[in-house]
Amino acid sequence: MEENRVVCHCQNIDLKTINEAIATGCKTLEEIQSKTGAGTVCGACVDEINEIIAAKI
Repeated sequence: MEENRVVCHCQNIDLKTINEAIATGCKTLEEIQSKTGAGTVCGACVDEINEIIAAKI
């Protein structure tokens, strides 16, 4: 996956930012949302964020 690919279009959060949040200890969707803001507006990216989390932990 491309690190600069936007995952959350509402907040313009890319894959790199989500991966960095996971690397610093975020293990749940709620923690990713709190740290990055991703998935907090329309929710269309929530399933993808959960897939990214599952693949990393």
